[in-house]
Amino acid sequence: MKWILTGIAIGVGIVMMLTIFFPLPVLKNIQNFFLESTIILTAFALLVGLGNLVLVHFLRIARRNEPGTGYSVIVLVSAAIVFVIGLFSNLSDAPMVWIFNNIYLPLQSAFFALTAFFLATAAYRALRARSLETTLMLIAALIVFIGQTPLITSMSDAFVSAKDWVLSVPSAAGVRGILLGVALGTIATGLRVLAGIDRPYSE
Repeated sequence: MKWILTGIAIGVGIVMMLTIFFPLPVLKNIQNFFLESTIILTAFALLVGLGNLVLVHFLRIARRNEPGTGYSVIVLVSAAIVFVIGLFSNLSDAPMVWIFNNIYLPLQSAFFALTAFFLATAAYRALRARSLETTLMLIAALIVFIGQTPLITSMSDAFVSAKDWVLSVPSAAGVRGILLGVALGTIATGLRVLAGIDRPYSE
């Protein structure tokens, strides 16, 4: 069974790769079929994920003794309300727009506000000057932070110029290096999957 799955994965990968180098109508049709099949599988995966979410929270409510039971009730009730409203209205209709503007957006804002405090504490722990590299990162972070403070930038343009230099020279070089590493890693992983060395789909 594993070899069958490996053969299917390698065949699909080769076909998708050939469509990049040889834009033939036959290959294009096969590519469209694979893409449409991926959309259908993704929809089923979302349904399975939703079913798992409902099952986990329902079992937590049924046990009654676990912490966070009230949150599970809120999750199930809100999911049921949105699901029922979604069956009878589109995303652009008034009920869904009201839910999005009055429930989803405030929750999203609160979540990102909490994430900002978490990132600040994580940056404090990560940027403590313990070595030369962390000291350089701390100096660069302070320059960028000060260069974006209106009170200081209104007094002098030195920090603004220093901030622009940090963002355009060392920061841009680091981002390009990371992107090159990600690209090479993606190519290497794709070749290992096509060669059958890595078989995560059969585990």
